[in-house]
Amino acid sequence: MSNVKIHDVVYKQIIYLMYTSRSFGLSPKPDAISKIKRNAVTIKISNIIAYTIATVVSASISIINKDAPFSFIFLDLIILANIFTTGLNVIFFVTNYDLKTFLLSLPLTERDINIAVFRGIFEFFYYGFLASIVIAPISTYIITLSVLQALMAELEIVFFFSLSFALVILLGKRIRLGITSALFRVGTSLIWIIFIILPYGFTFRYLILPPYILLIFPFGFLNVEGLLLSLLYTGLSIVFAYNQALKFLSFRVTSHYSTKYSIKLQSPLITYLHKDIKGLLRVPQASFLLTIPVFAFIFSFFVPIYAIFYTIFMITTSSIMLILLEASGIQLLLSLPSGLRSSYISKLLIILIIYLIDVLIFSFFNHAYLSLIMLPSLIASVELSLFISYNNVIKGKGIMIADPLSLLIREIEINSIIGVAALLVFFANVYYSLIFSIISLIIINIVIYKKVK
Repeated sequence: MSNVKIHDVVYKQIIYLMYTSRSFGLSPKPDAISKIKRNAVTIKISNIIAYTIATVVSASISIINKDAPFSFIFLDLIILANIFTTGLNVIFFVTNYDLKTFLLSLPLTERDINIAVFRGIFEFFYYGFLASIVIAPISTYIITLSVLQALMAELEIVFFFSLSFALVILLGKRIRLGITSALFRVGTSLIWIIFIILPYGFTFRYLILPPYILLIFPFGFLNVEGLLLSLLYTGLSIVFAYNQALKFLSFRVTSHYSTKYSIKLQSPLITYLHKDIKGLLRVPQASFLLTIPVFAFIFSFFVPIYAIFYTIFMITTSSIMLILLEASGIQLLLSLPSGLRSSYISKLLIILIIYLIDVLIFSFFNHAYLSLIMLPSLIASVELSLFISYNNVIKGKGIMIADPLSLLIREIEINSIIGVAALLVFFANVYYSLIFSIISLIIINIVIYKKVK
């Protein structure tokens, strides 16, 4: 078996863990395995589309500000955000589900297996990165007619990709405490701010960067000093990524121990609350919820109204990952009386507590009223998000957010109620928004009451 075939198998196995409920201790539906090839191709196509759009947007901004490398900060932060949000999940699945242990049982050398595992991880980012490094210099030259700007933009993209990839490997192996991991996962926050705010922020004309920025961001200086420092930084980032790759290749996976459950049947809801709170401190993919009040407080100083909707959006987005708190316990939930419903209510209560903390923060900035107006629509959206997550996992589909397009579709599904409620608040009447939110909440709870036992 060649390395190419092994790494392709590894890549598809990681997708299998992400898209099916195998990672939660359930066997998927018979047709789930047949979808793995389609999912693998979908992720690659989705990354190509997302990176191509971001690259073109970055290059187009340079038409106005005349500084292509500075305009590509838009793309740089998207690279950082995408690699962090996807990469930590990929590293998590590779290092926690005995994938390497299984491969070691095959008639292959450990070196071949290590390379295959690393290549399988790299497949999640390769095609989007390739699209950027090809399109960026071409589009930059077409717009600016400057070979130097095209070269600097290329160096900048390689630098940010190498740095981001190296950091995600480093953090993915070392971070154990969930809330610490969440603080590092700034990409989850940045990716939405970038798409909404930064393209407008970079559209000022004839930007002149102060000299002291040279050491921080040399790519925006179109002179000899900027070029030499850019070459140095890019070279160092490649070396850093290479060294982290070598360390990862020698990384030995320890056996994955199943989560121990101690369920008190006399008070299952309290038990599930205790279990989920402990899980938030340990599972990086879900623990971002704990950092949301921090971001709510910071953003309230600058853009209070935006802070409310940003907080709501991040809560609904983070709620998708709460299913990971069950680890391999879904089968247990299905066998216990009201186990699934207790687990569901527990996660909903945790989110409500976090949002009420945010409301308290907003009250100091005189915006508690608006945040309370949005509470019914938030509850409806979170309930819908949890319902979709549980339903998909039980059916063997997994959480289905491994690629940008799947995540975008999921975001549209769970944030449609919030979106309509917000539009009614700003363009119609607060009472219309409340009526719509309450009706949506009632309908969703009727459906969930019948489905979640």
